[in-house]
Amino acid sequence: MTLQTLGDLNVVVPEHHKESANKYFSDIFNLLPANTQRSYKSDLKQYYNFCFANDLPGLTPNMESTEESIKAYVLAMCESQLTHNTIVHRMTTLSKFMAVANFPNPLKQSEYLRDFIKLQMKAHDIYARANQAPALRLRDLEFINNNVIPDTLIDIRDLAMINMMFDGLLRADEVSAVQLKHVDYKANKLLVPTSKSDQTGKGSLRYISNTTLAYVSDYIGEANLVKKTQQPKPTDDKTRINKGILFRPISPKGTSTLLYDESITRVTKMQKLDYKNIYRSLKRIAKKAGLELTISGHSQRVGAAVTMAENGIGPKAIQKAGNWKGLDMVDKYTEQANIGSGMSKVAEIFKR
Repeated sequence: MTLQTLGDLNVVVPEHHKESANKYFSDIFNLLPANTQRSYKSDLKQYYNFCFANDLPGLTPNMESTEESIKAYVLAMCESQLTHNTIVHRMTTLSKFMAVANFPNPLKQSEYLRDFIKLQMKAHDIYARANQAPALRLRDLEFINNNVIPDTLIDIRDLAMINMMFDGLLRADEVSAVQLKHVDYKANKLLVPTSKSDQTGKGSLRYISNTTLAYVSDYIGEANLVKKTQQPKPTDDKTRINKGILFRPISPKGTSTLLYDESITRVTKMQKLDYKNIYRSLKRIAKKAGLELTISGHSQRVGAAVTMAENGIGPKAIQKAGNWKGLDMVDKYTEQANIGSGMSKVAEIFKR
């Protein structure tokens, strides 16, 4: 066996297939867009981690062995409630690298596996539709804004963050990468340089409201003051926010940002909030407001789409606002919109 290395991932390639794999990795892989490389590495790493943990062979020149691994992997992904698109994307990556290594591909050649995946995905999609992220509508966001009296810097940061996520229909990984230079106060715009749906790396522009901009200004202003004296921090104070990442980790007492090195210019090296911290922040600020709604990291994105649908905004405009590739996800999210069916009108008339 030969080990082909993709970053920190080792992909096992049999000796008699190493020539074709080596040729792809040396001639093509490093020329692919950075986002594509990261996507391939991530998908393969997830698959091989699963195979190693469950003593499965992974991708092999034996189609029956590979079929066994992929079947178990698809079942595990469906049970873990990954999104439909994530599962499909990972299967596409596995199919790609079986072709690279010249392996037989059960995803294309096994009628049994194809039908198994089709049925599992159908059941998964029905469950996912019934259990999709609850929508944080505009009325819910205004409830939070009106009922949270900020006591600490962390309160101000989280109010700014949840409002920005709503306005820009931002995912957690997108809001974590927002830098000061991405915010255009005059034009009410936010540049999102990279996102899950942006494979080209061109970035996209999102709208942000005056309310959000006011929260952002308050957050930066409070972060740049000495708590005890209320005087501006020295310009070289590493807890000041001058440039770089906007939403930063905050001290346990919630009073000051942690030390941050603004000399780092590579985005991949910048200190950012991870998904877990963002999720906890959103739940914390909603709980502080007394909002009785289960919040997820996706609730703001879903809620913004639902709010637009309920107020007569068309699917194309919603798609553009959230930078979706197509209308499938727009349709999925806006199913929660209360756009008024015939029976809902009857119920309203008869006070049901």
